Amino acid sequence: MDKYRKILQEVRGKQQKKDQEKQARDIAETMCLSIDESPHMIAMEDGAAAVAAMYTLCVDDGLDTVMEYLELREHLDGLLGDMYDKMREIYSVPAQGEGGKSTPRIGADMGQEDCP
Repeated sequence: MDKYRKILQEVRGKQQKKDQEKQARDIAETMCLSIDESPHMIAMEDGAAAVAAMYTLCVDDGLDTVMEYLELREHLDGLLGDMYDKMREIYSVPAQGEGGKSTPRIGADMGQEDCP
């Protein structure tokens, strides 16, 4: 929560909307690097804080942070995929796959039907 607040403070600290959007872009770029280069738990924390901040800045502050949100989300999706693949190296997970990558079947082993 501290990283989320810090991002909001840094962006909101700028007076002009243009400067705020530039600050958000710069922060998103830095956070994408953190997601890609940091240990998994730090990357998850940074990524979640940055995605939440970009959402708040867009919805509450009226800043155009859509592209930053999408870029951060893409990096987080990659991180989650890497984490899942690492888990699969250790333990077999029931999955349906395409092209060597698998998609977890959440709920399938609990008697729930697969979602379309």
